Amino acid sequence: MKNDKTVTRMQNRYIKDTQTKKKIKNRRRVALARRLSGLAIILAIVFGALFFTYTKQALLLQEKKAEKVKTEQKLADSKKEEKALKGQINKLHDDDYIAKLARSEYYLSKEGEIIFNTPTENEKKKTSAN
Repeated sequence: MKNDKTVTRMQNRYIKDTQTKKKIKNRRRVALARRLSGLAIILAIVFGALFFTYTKQALLLQEKKAEKVKTEQKLADSKKEEKALKGQINKLHDDDYIAKLARSEYYLSKEGEIIFNTPTENEKKKTSAN
């Protein structure tokens, strides 16, 4: 004789309800996992976009600051040049300065005056180096 030990499950209302509850619980768990993973993906995309935008803006700000420093330096140089040019204009209103400038730059002289050219420091260095 065969020793069959097969067990049949009872098919009553309680068992069916318990199995249905387990299936519903599993479906809810799977649905929750899918929603959470979808939310995680969306959050990762949003944070990635925010990080990219922040980095881009930070680099742009750094470039603008460097440009500002350069522009401020140019402005300071221009103001120095303007001040020097205004000083030159004021000096050019003086007749004695104009006469001295004409004598030194253009070798002009007064009546009976003799001009001697003396070597400048650059010319002295060139001749002493040879």
